[in-house]
Amino acid sequence: MTDADTDRYEDPHQRYSYKSPLIERLRASGGELRAGRVRVLTARTFGFCWGVDRAVAMVRDALREHPGRRIWLLDQIIHNPQVNADFKEMGVCFLRGPFSEPDRNGGLSREDVVVIPAFSATVEDIHMLEELGCTVVDTTCPWVIRPHRRTIKYVEDGFTTIIHGLVRHEETRASCSLVASRGGHYLVVAEQTEAQRVCDVITGALDKEAFLAGLSPGACSEGFDPDLHLEHVGTINQTTMLASETREIEAMVRAALEARHGETVGEHFRELNTICRATQENQDSVLEMSARGPLDLLVVVGGYDSSNTKNLTRVGGEEFPSYHVLGPEAIDGDVIRHRSPDTGEIVETRGWLPDGAFTVGFTAGASTPDTLLGDTVRAVLAAADVPREAVTAP
Repeated sequence: MTDADTDRYEDPHQRYSYKSPLIERLRASGGELRAGRVRVLTARTFGFCWGVDRAVAMVRDALREHPGRRIWLLDQIIHNPQVNADFKEMGVCFLRGPFSEPDRNGGLSREDVVVIPAFSATVEDIHMLEELGCTVVDTTCPWVIRPHRRTIKYVEDGFTTIIHGLVRHEETRASCSLVASRGGHYLVVAEQTEAQRVCDVITGALDKEAFLAGLSPGACSEGFDPDLHLEHVGTINQTTMLASETREIEAMVRAALEARHGETVGEHFRELNTICRATQENQDSVLEMSARGPLDLLVVVGGYDSSNTKNLTRVGGEEFPSYHVLGPEAIDGDVIRHRSPDTGEIVETRGWLPDGAFTVGFTAGASTPDTLLGDTVRAVLAAADVPREAVTAP
């Protein structure tokens, strides 16, 4: 697919897939409806971001444009099980990940079409596809390309890249692969506790052997030496992380380098906040929604593997009870099945709905289809004994 072919996806306000009449009505009515004893609010922005919607539309177009050819995804197109399951039903094959079937169709061939997910791909995967000569459909989100460009600059200037991200996340793996392919070094930190260990080794409060022994597998580049490779540091982040945490980690690293280098810290530290604009807006919108409340609870809909969805739950959890659910199947009357933002475990909570009139806020991760969010809104209202016909109008 050429650049010209992607022009049809250039309107960030256009919804290309998985439209929900209920969610469209909520958007049109300012994100509010009242039904029975429930006041429903939706965040100003939520759900499929433009990059995700674009990626899903590009896979659907590839299916239409290449009839009779096998269509492969390197891995999940996005972190939503429903969307990936839908593509599998359409005949798309998955090379790896939870939807893969290694023995289903044999290996890749030159005649196949391969889709690079919205998260991007490792340099090794890209080289493999080039060598095979198969047709490639690259759905990499433009926001993901931004930190890639900055990492290349860091490497060229002799700076180590510190990535605020998750070691096993596809986007972070792609960034690490890019740095390594250019002969640079990287270090991945997931949260502030890990960042503090980096600061301690920079200032000399932590021995470098102890520091290296405490790193997770894959969290640093091969041959990483804190004495050498934390002398000049540049930061980026996985685009779906919690923005406030990224800012705090950047401030921590800068302070540690300032303690080490004093007034010349500017020669040793660079930063670039690469949080996706949609991710930032979705996080901000949760707090804005609470100002319209007060909210009695928040329901966050999205895949359990979705980093940005987990972080939406963390934002809300600081203010009111917040539940990260996969979809309507998580709600069974007085019981809700959800992912704990603290432990990551799937738990069940009873008595989660307040008595009497209450306000519930809804938001959804950037990989969550509107249809799934709409069905979840209806499931919550049903659990509150609101008749279905009472939800037919804003």
